[in-house]
Amino acid sequence: MKSEMPHPVFNWKGKRILIVEDDYVNYLYFHEILSGANACLIRAVSLKEAFDMITSVIRFDLLIINTSLPGNENCRSIKRMKMLWPDIRIIAIAGCDCNGRNRNCYQAGCDTLINQHIDCNEMMSVVDELFSSLA
Repeated sequence: MKSEMPHPVFNWKGKRILIVEDDYVNYLYFHEILSGANACLIRAVSLKEAFDMITSVIRFDLLIINTSLPGNENCRSIKRMKMLWPDIRIIAIAGCDCNGRNRNCYQAGCDTLINQHIDCNEMMSVVDELFSSLA
């Protein structure tokens, strides 16, 4: 009988994560994955809404953004957000594995690029690594 390894417990209390996703099902998927770690999860359904939130007094620790949102061609909006807040960590969500998109996202300032169908344990580990790099 194979013993199961316990899943790591994450606690991101006090961290704010902005999820920029226009597809409700995709948003629910990420919310379900991340909600158990005690972070404050906020959704923006458009790039305009995300910019409004980022330029307000709300401080975010992590931005998770769908790269295929209208107006984000060549990750132009990601670059603009990174210019506003150079210290924010950014995870770009891609619907496909596109080398050109990867290059553009990293050049725009993304910390990592993930597939929208990422495994929940891998997603939690990626976010935790980014939060650990802030310390």
